[in-house]
Amino acid sequence: MGNVPTKLDQDGNPIETVSRPGYPSGTTGSSSTGTTISTQSGTDGRTRNKRATSLVSTFLNSSNRYRSESLQDGTYHSPHKRRSTKEKEQMKEQHARNILVKYDESVDGGFMAPFGSYSYDKLDYDTTVVKSLIIQRRLAPFYTPLQDFDSSWSREELLKIVDGLPLHESFDENPEEFEDIPIGDLNKSNFDYLIDKNASKKEYRNLHSKIFRARLYRKRIIWQETENESFLETKLEVREGKAQNSYLPCDDLKYDLYSNGSECPICFLYFPEPLNYSKCCQQPICTECFVQIKRAEPHFPHEEVDPTKPIKDDSEKDPNLLTTEPSNCPYCATSNFAIVYTPPLNRKVGIQGIPPATYTSQSKDSETKEPVQKDEKEVPTISTPSSNNVVSSDDIRPDWETKLNKERMRLARRSANATAIHVSNQLIDPDYTSTSNDTTVSSSKRSTNTTSRQGSNTASRGGRQRSRQSMNDLENQMIQEAIRLSLEDEQQNKSSKTKK
Repeated sequence: MGNVPTKLDQDGNPIETVSRPGYPSGTTGSSSTGTTISTQSGTDGRTRNKRATSLVSTFLNSSNRYRSESLQDGTYHSPHKRRSTKEKEQMKEQHARNILVKYDESVDGGFMAPFGSYSYDKLDYDTTVVKSLIIQRRLAPFYTPLQDFDSSWSREELLKIVDGLPLHESFDENPEEFEDIPIGDLNKSNFDYLIDKNASKKEYRNLHSKIFRARLYRKRIIWQETENESFLETKLEVREGKAQNSYLPCDDLKYDLYSNGSECPICFLYFPEPLNYSKCCQQPICTECFVQIKRAEPHFPHEEVDPTKPIKDDSEKDPNLLTTEPSNCPYCATSNFAIVYTPPLNRKVGIQGIPPATYTSQSKDSETKEPVQKDEKEVPTISTPSSNNVVSSDDIRPDWETKLNKERMRLARRSANATAIHVSNQLIDPDYTSTSNDTTVSSSKRSTNTTSRQGSNTASRGGRQRSRQSMNDLENQMIQEAIRLSLEDEQQNKSSKTKK
């Protein structure tokens, strides 16, 4: 029958030859049965380890290989291309330069960059889009605000106050966030010498990020102070009659700007009119407040928590369920917040207009007139909203969808990595069936019942067959997951091409 007793071992148990599928007939087994099975288990384990390593590697790198091959033939253009740390830092520095207030970049008496009423972290809008909208007169410029306004001020008093306004809000020279963080020589792009060489990889990344942010903050102060000094020096030269500058506003322009203004209900600062107005409820809002309003960060839909079920981790959820809602109106909470702006018809100065220094007030008695007291209940005339003059919060952050897809891909990778590690552990570690079989075979070593040993061997073979079947199922699971990720990458590729 293939199991023939031949001789006894040291314990008096017969040593038998076992015929196994895939092995030469007559392979010797003893309590030996346990030893043989253990040896075979080790061989299977090594084979399983190799297969698991190969599968996990294939699983994790399948989509990367797809992207690599696509890049070679020029068919892949992912909007989610991973940038190096240096590239990201260069982009952040360029963004910081783009929000500098410059006196020679003005539109209708306002500027192209914010005054600084809010923290820098909140100014993550697309500077190119916002500047373009301001130049097109579809968005009010960033005016320098007044802390307060008194309608009883005379022309001379008002001009004196306006002349003392800075280009930008003053900086906190020593913020607590960057306390005790070295910045080194700002003229050198490399600052790795400031980081302890013995720091771990995680500590290095954290220190590198903190030092970069501290250096960027100091650079922003230096860059803006340079613009401020240039502005003050130019004003002084013009006042003393040493030079003429067409970029500086004349007294008529300054007076017309600030004698007719209004307060922003959100920041409570006083701005020249006209301001932006919400499309839904026609409430005023300054541009600096408008650029703070944005979509919610990507998140999973809110679900009612069932106390009888365990809470799912984000990595266990479908990444495609990630969503982000449009911003709401800060006044009436209407979704898809947007503003409407009607530019002044008699004050087109600066970019695509006349030089600010040549502006002339249309009022004949502009030299002597007093500020007009306005009726608080008066609502300025707003043009009828149309697709041409409506600007939504999504318009100034056009990459919101790209960020959403990027977050979905990140979660998909995270889920895939977790699955790969889980499957790898299942493939590599001995299963419980094999362990129980080894115990059964070891106990049969002390048994003289040949029938019992045959039953144990049959169970052992059945356990290994189930183990192989389980491993095959896991292999299929790995392959299906790899195919799914590749299809998602291909779909993202097609989607990005369609948008272009």
